[in-house]
Amino acid sequence: MKVIYEPKGRAGEYTEKYAANFFRGCGHVCEYCFAPAVLRMNKDEFFNSPKMRGENIIIESFIKDLEKLPDNKEIFLSFTCDPYQPIEQETQVTREAIFQMIQREQPFSILTKGGKRSARDFDMLEEHPELCRYGVTLVFASNEDSLHYEPRAAPTSERIEVLAEAHQRGIRTWVSIEPAWAWEDTKNLVLQTFGVVDEYRFGKLNYHSHAKEVDWLQYKKNVVELCESLDLNYKLKRDLAVL
Repeated sequence: MKVIYEPKGRAGEYTEKYAANFFRGCGHVCEYCFAPAVLRMNKDEFFNSPKMRGENIIIESFIKDLEKLPDNKEIFLSFTCDPYQPIEQETQVTREAIFQMIQREQPFSILTKGGKRSARDFDMLEEHPELCRYGVTLVFASNEDSLHYEPRAAPTSERIEVLAEAHQRGIRTWVSIEPAWAWEDTKNLVLQTFGVVDEYRFGKLNYHSHAKEVDWLQYKKNVVELCESLDLNYKLKRDLAVL
């Protein structure tokens, strides 16, 4: 398959089996992003010149891949890019991909920092809640920190607002607090969102020097205690769980 693939290792923990990335590069310019290193791309090119993979044939290739799938496992959008980064507004490739998956009753999950850009497709998601899960990455509790470290992504408050809208519209929701930055941020994010989130997932910060400043064992203990006290549905990524 050309577009749909089976992620391995840590990436594979976020999906049942499959994933798809429609872009090479991401315009959100998150300081902690792992993707340039993994893809062996220059950061300037990755952040400032994102491109749609395969140009005009990406959806055609995606459809061919859908027809080859041997099972009906969930497809994750996306690992090495954001499905609702600014360039998607021009191409609308994510919306077309969602349409194609719904037509084939193919389950899928979304993870984004796109905020209101992603709400555009709630009309389709709310019509088929059995097929989809809408997820938001949250790292910083304050807009100030979010705009500093994730300058072109939607600010934290906007992501939470859209997450609440998805929940109100009957769409299954989840939150990825990965990369975790600090316990106080994580605690505040959970307390701000737990009424509108169906599942939380937590993972360590990597690919950034700040990771050395965090007591990860204590962080894990705090997360478990908070989630258990609120009776939340949650998972720890393996690198955090094994501590």
